[in-house]
Amino acid sequence: MADPSFPDYKTLYLQAEERRKQEAEGRRQAEERTRQTTFTELIQHCHVRLSRSLRVDSPSRSTTGKIPLPKGKYCPTRLEHWTDCPKQLSEVYKSVCQYLCPEGGPEPRLFSSVAELEGLGRRFSRNPLSSEQELEAYERFGVEEHVHDI
Repeated sequence: MADPSFPDYKTLYLQAEERRKQEAEGRRQAEERTRQTTFTELIQHCHVRLSRSLRVDSPSRSTTGKIPLPKGKYCPTRLEHWTDCPKQLSEVYKSVCQYLCPEGGPEPRLFSSVAELEGLGRRFSRNPLSSEQELEAYERFGVEEHVHDI
């Protein structure tokens, strides 16, 4: 039986080792959340953190009134079916992937961190979109800024 006047060094050592491992894991996770993302990670996190959490308010709570003329905005005068749109989008995506996801090498970390994307996601998911201005803010900060970075 162990003498109660002497500390159990093995237990103390194991506890210290466990704390050290937890601290190292905490540092690793913090570094992972704050480092810049790769193109692939950006696409995944934007989908999960920004797009999936987006909600739209019920029509009865949305902005009402007349829709103003689109002054200073692009506005089509007619709509036509774009038959090869999926093919062209796929080609652009493949081109971007080839450039930003090189084979045989690591993907460069050029884009917003996971922590930044989580912050944006929290802001956008706080309240459902209920006005054109809120939709414009989402479009600008949740989409256009990331497209610009790419």
